[in-house]
Amino acid sequence: MLVHWLIYGLLVFGAAKLLNATAFKQKSASRLAAWSLTIFMFIVSVGPLSALKVLRYQAISDSVGMPITPQNPLDMGGAFVFAWLFFSFLNRQEKKQPPSAGGPQ
Repeated sequence: MLVHWLIYGLLVFGAAKLLNATAFKQKSASRLAAWSLTIFMFIVSVGPLSALKVLRYQAISDSVGMPITPQNPLDMGGAFVFAWLFFSFLNRQEKKQPPSAGGPQ
């Protein structure tokens, strides 16, 4: 499991760095673009991570000799972690701070 997560983590890191070097080289990603890409990364990550989870359970089931199945075959936790890492690696615009309401006193 750890090896799968490390390899997938490197792929996510590479995707973020590739976007930073090409699309967001001149100008950082807007907050909307960064969040949209993060949601897309989450949705895309559910598929491969869930497939790896099912394959891992099948391999364990074969080695033990009895059927073992996951309660939830979707790997939502892993998809969330990798989407969060993707968001943190993106070059994005900083949140604009609203002007102070009180002003100078």
